[in-house]
Amino acid sequence: MNTAVFPVLILLIFCHCLPAQSGGYAAPGTEISASALMDRLPGMLDDAPAPPEVTEAEVVELEEGDPETYIFIHGANARPPKPVNLGGDGIITLTRQGSGEQLTVRYRSRKGAYNQNGIDKISRIMRCSLTGKETAVSVKLVEILDAVEDRFGKRGLTILSGYRTPKLNSRVPGAARRSLHMLGWAADIRIAGYSPARVAAYARGIGAGGVGYYPDIGFAHLDAGYPKYWVVRRSRTAGAPVR
Repeated sequence: MNTAVFPVLILLIFCHCLPAQSGGYAAPGTEISASALMDRLPGMLDDAPAPPEVTEAEVVELEEGDPETYIFIHGANARPPKPVNLGGDGIITLTRQGSGEQLTVRYRSRKGAYNQNGIDKISRIMRCSLTGKETAVSVKLVEILDAVEDRFGKRGLTILSGYRTPKLNSRVPGAARRSLHMLGWAADIRIAGYSPARVAAYARGIGAGGVGYYPDIGFAHLDAGYPKYWVVRRSRTAGAPVR
């Protein structure tokens, strides 16, 4: 049997519990066609509980404290990866968790030229939350973020953590001394209304950079390094504050 059809057949067995109208449920015994079910399936999958609240400090501790999840940059002259158009529309909306700062900006023209002013604004919102210091964000990372945002309805991305200075990273014992966050090549994100699992799965399919999935506190790490995928199942530190 086609593996893509099997889950649909399983769901059809329980079709009496599925919505008969938008937002409602079918009456017992009401039949639903496979095509109608497939039309509703994306919305059903996206109707997932919101991930738990988490501070950037908790994200950094979980991500950087595990040697399997960060990537070292070898050599002092690491060069930013070349930008690559991944199909995004050249416009991106970012919201910074914590400050609530929001930005919608066109960073690439319809003809493909990059707008340095727009990229500078993205670097600003991605600044280190501890020191306020900025660094030039990787344009390839911006392209990855844009492609992901467009795939999930152009609803904008919530940035949990962007650029990190050594001062911020040094708060975590054993953290990477030169992680991709410290080069402005990485971001930890969420998208409202979509599970981090789906976001990470799609980003992984792009194949343009590293993707990490952190199910216990619900976020996806995206970076402009070499393609790599990892999953870390570890909860926040016991007693860590939640704000």
